[in-house]
Amino acid sequence: MKKKLTSLLLAMLMLTSTVACSNPGSGDETETTRETIAPVDTSNIDMDSLTDYERRQLISDELPVDTYGGRSFRVMTYDTKYGDASYEILSEDINGDGCNDAIYNRNLDIEKRFDVKIQCQTDPEPHITINNLVTAGTDDYDLIGMYNFIVYSPINVNSAYNWLEVPYVNQEKPWHNSLANGNATLNNRLYSMCSDLAVSSMTYTYAIFFNIGLATNNGWSSRDLYTLVDDGEWTIDKLIEITTNMYENVNGNDVRDAEDVYGFGYYISNPADVWLAAFNQPICRINEGKEIEVTFMGEKTISILEKLLDYQENNPGFRKLTAASNVQYDEEKLFVDKKLVMAPLRFYAAYNTLPSMDAEYSILPFPKWDTTQDKYYTNADDKFTAFVIPTTAYKQVDFIGVIYEALCAETYKTVYPEYYDGALKGRYSAEPETAEMIDLIMTGRNFDFSFQFGQSYFLNLPYLMRDMLMNNNSSLNSEYKKISKKLGKNIENEIYPLYGIEID
Repeated sequence: MKKKLTSLLLAMLMLTSTVACSNPGSGDETETTRETIAPVDTSNIDMDSLTDYERRQLISDELPVDTYGGRSFRVMTYDTKYGDASYEILSEDINGDGCNDAIYNRNLDIEKRFDVKIQCQTDPEPHITINNLVTAGTDDYDLIGMYNFIVYSPINVNSAYNWLEVPYVNQEKPWHNSLANGNATLNNRLYSMCSDLAVSSMTYTYAIFFNIGLATNNGWSSRDLYTLVDDGEWTIDKLIEITTNMYENVNGNDVRDAEDVYGFGYYISNPADVWLAAFNQPICRINEGKEIEVTFMGEKTISILEKLLDYQENNPGFRKLTAASNVQYDEEKLFVDKKLVMAPLRFYAAYNTLPSMDAEYSILPFPKWDTTQDKYYTNADDKFTAFVIPTTAYKQVDFIGVIYEALCAETYKTVYPEYYDGALKGRYSAEPETAEMIDLIMTGRNFDFSFQFGQSYFLNLPYLMRDMLMNNNSSLNSEYKKISKKLGKNIENEIYPLYGIEID
């Protein structure tokens, strides 16, 4: 099979087709004839006999057969207290780590194929730097990565180029995140792009991790839990029921304290942002691509808050972590220390925190609201990378489109499988069902447009549920009314003009 696949790939690289397009990097509209890699004819291939990795290799990026004379592809991304995102773009050398080496080899292949040099610099505030560069009229970077929740910064001041006008970026290809990009497109304008190049959009995805041994000791084997998921019975009520009796007073002092074991818990911050997505309750919708409908408030949202408040405040199995004695993501540490049977964690924890854990664990999706819900949903921590093109780079969008698309395609083919199949799934070989759970979780990722303007024109609405839970506040109607009028005006008077929408 490997020999057959190799032959097919070689044939793919030899196939070209002719297209008409503008001259790369010229900034003019002159059409020239260019050769592109053609799609692979898979009609005579038994696709079912191939592995997922082999099938990925057969998808052509259909990019021009161009070289750029050693030109640099200049990327800036963020480096903050939460991490350095340059690993998504650049690896300095082979070091034996599968993920690192896959990125190194990806870049090496692209640099040879197009005769380019991939460069990456970091900045603690790339969302500010891009605005300063555009204001100064300087063309220093081709691509800038930043937290998804802060892309409003360049959008607000027209520093972000419309991705839908960038040639060769084909959103129909599987390496582009159609969920995130579709929800961020308004009036045929998309100012930030999410793709497999943003490895963080996968690693920051939330799921429910559980300690296999502790769960089994409490009467729930991993097989029991997987069956609940498979049968569509894994709901918030079932989670509450299961974890209620998982509290253990370890030190025997009859006081609920940090030394005890709890069924479920988390720091009331980013994990709390997942509940609305998990329960298929969107904050807003983009109707027909041209209208923002705020869908946050309703009877279901009130019921969600009431149930979650009762769970965290009145249930003996719940450990509520607050700023008084904990910090963000402390649920990861408590899970490692076997103080939580279940915890809402990012996949990132499997690479970063959990390797030091001396107990077996596995993964479940976030629960449904009820059994009538069509599937399991989740979202990603709002700090995943979104890519923006500075408007000052408009003259070379052909070049940017080619190299960006190549990076995305090769990440999909070689880097993503290393993270997803090798590093993430591969850690749970003792529980093969975990791989199925991970696939299920990834198909239900939900990205709400409101997060991109959450800290500006959406008046922190994406974080209102978090705030209510943190403060044990059930007055959702009154809190929403405080912002609803201004929110409506912000959408019409501030966001719509940025997307060229005129209000009658």
